Amino acid sequence: MVKKYLNKISLTDALKKLKDRFKDFRTESEKIKTVDAEGRVTVNAVMAKRSAPDFYAAAMDGIAVEAQKTAGASERAPIQLEIGSEAQAVDTGDPIPEQFNAVIKIEEVNQTDENHYTIEKAVPPWNHIRSIGESTVKGNLLVTASHKLSDYDLAALLEAGVTEIEVYQKPLITIIPTGDELVNASENPKIGELVEFNSQMVKAALKKWGAEIRVTEIIADQKELIEKAVVESVKASDMVIVLSGSSAGRGDYTIDILKKQGKILFHGVNIMPGKPLIAAEVKGIPVFGLPGYPLSAWLDNHLFIRELVYLMQAESAPNFKQIEAEVKRKVSSEIGLEEFLRVNLINQAENKFTAVPLKRGSSAMESILKADGIMRISENKEGLHPGDRAPVILLKEKNRIKNDLLLIGSHDLSLDLIRNEIRKRNYNFDLKLQTVGSMAGLTALRRGESHLAGAHLLDPENGEYNVSYLRKFFKGQKLLVVNLVYREQGLYLKKGNPKNIANIDDLTQNNINYINRQRGAGTRVLFDFLLSQNEIETNQISGYEKEEYTHIAAAAAVGRGSADAALGIRAAAEVMDVDFLPLAEEKYDLIIKAENIDDPRINKLIKLISENKIKSKIENLGGYNCQETGNIKKLQL
Repeated sequence: MVKKYLNKISLTDALKKLKDRFKDFRTESEKIKTVDAEGRVTVNAVMAKRSAPDFYAAAMDGIAVEAQKTAGASERAPIQLEIGSEAQAVDTGDPIPEQFNAVIKIEEVNQTDENHYTIEKAVPPWNHIRSIGESTVKGNLLVTASHKLSDYDLAALLEAGVTEIEVYQKPLITIIPTGDELVNASENPKIGELVEFNSQMVKAALKKWGAEIRVTEIIADQKELIEKAVVESVKASDMVIVLSGSSAGRGDYTIDILKKQGKILFHGVNIMPGKPLIAAEVKGIPVFGLPGYPLSAWLDNHLFIRELVYLMQAESAPNFKQIEAEVKRKVSSEIGLEEFLRVNLINQAENKFTAVPLKRGSSAMESILKADGIMRISENKEGLHPGDRAPVILLKEKNRIKNDLLLIGSHDLSLDLIRNEIRKRNYNFDLKLQTVGSMAGLTALRRGESHLAGAHLLDPENGEYNVSYLRKFFKGQKLLVVNLVYREQGLYLKKGNPKNIANIDDLTQNNINYINRQRGAGTRVLFDFLLSQNEIETNQISGYEKEEYTHIAAAAAVGRGSADAALGIRAAAEVMDVDFLPLAEEKYDLIIKAENIDDPRINKLIKLISENKIKSKIENLGGYNCQETGNIKKLQL
């Protein structure tokens, strides 16, 4: 019987419960050398142990003099001072001899002979002299309690004689990864095994926030073993995190263990992803059960655990960097759950951003690599409508996001090569990619969600690529069509072609399982055209409705035996080491609105792909022809 969440609550209430319970929870203090204290938080106020400087010091290179003996000096009436008795050379920082009370800059001094200086300007007392305690005075407050020490704080403390300082210890946090199916990243996972990486992801963030981390070995899904690890870790740590097992299924033991060992603060939060979070107190310390899905674990770590890590060091967690962005499409969301949706951002005008949703799903790690931010959709909203605005937590610097180009459309391996080349050359922008298919790419470009689209849509009536579709999508507009590549399309087949597939007709056999591309993808349009040419109905293809979103994913499915065949580009077959049966050559273009022709980023991109060196690299991927790469066609639709 499936268990229920104990007390699923809102994000606001969950944070309040945590902060209220652990508001006075601090790590122990320790004394460390000041030189090692950058980033640490002071326990007590710190006073200067000495004045700095503790003598009158020269603030300039020059000569020390008695100010009254310079009175009346001018260009017309210069005054000579005897070296030694009336003037003495000093460098910046030198103590001022007792008989002198001013310094004249070296640029304003002439040495007339070995015994005399000549000056042409009078100076007042204490001219260019640093007073005792000018930097700091003994007994003065330098930093308060609960102050995070910076590099310049350390300099001021050392100058004032503070060579040791009392700070809060770094919280020691133990992470316990659990799961029968998990293996270390150094191993090659077998079918049914998954690489355990959540612990390292969580660890990296915790270290950034000032904690010391201990990660246990992977614990099997056995209640007794997990409970033993929790009990031992609680004794030795300031906080414990159990990874996975926080949900309410048959094999999720964390909630029962924490109920037995301590007190549950809450189990389940009204957010997505990250809903099945457990927060508990065991023997006075916080213990968390994080979900197994990586993006759920990542989000819960940032929203909840981060707050306590700072609090334990007598700090408040800094606010997330956040902007507001507009959506140009309907974005569905479940009412009653606050959703954190990964998005790309494009800058439409000064400080005006459009958010473009990325792939949902708590395990879609690549989506967070591509994301510029995380859009928050309120729990009392059933999604967003075109024109709505919502807050976005930034994952990248705002200025960097402003500079980037966003390409939405069909997947092609050459785009990864081009993107990498842009980064290697230190251009002031990145080429961000959303691979959603050609039709979706044109739709995004029409809505103003991207700077350019990638498409390879065949018109079955005339054999032309893209133009007829552009006429439908962009009627009355001016476009630039820039050829990226011609590329070979064919069938991915398992190594050795065990099903002896020789042509597209063979896909109709009962023992052949096909995997398709998503609706609107150019490859699917081509497949439908090839089926039509060969008078094959879609219902004759077993697996026609099963979809993948990239050439690599389709080739991988064939390689691991999930399908016997899939249509895609040769380059992906080379990468995934599957056999390839060529069927057609197609044209892949970049589509750009003519109004962006003067955008320097677009010009750099076109210039880059037109280079012979880049064309050669693309053709070396396999199955590409770059004879027309970079050619531009202007269309008035």
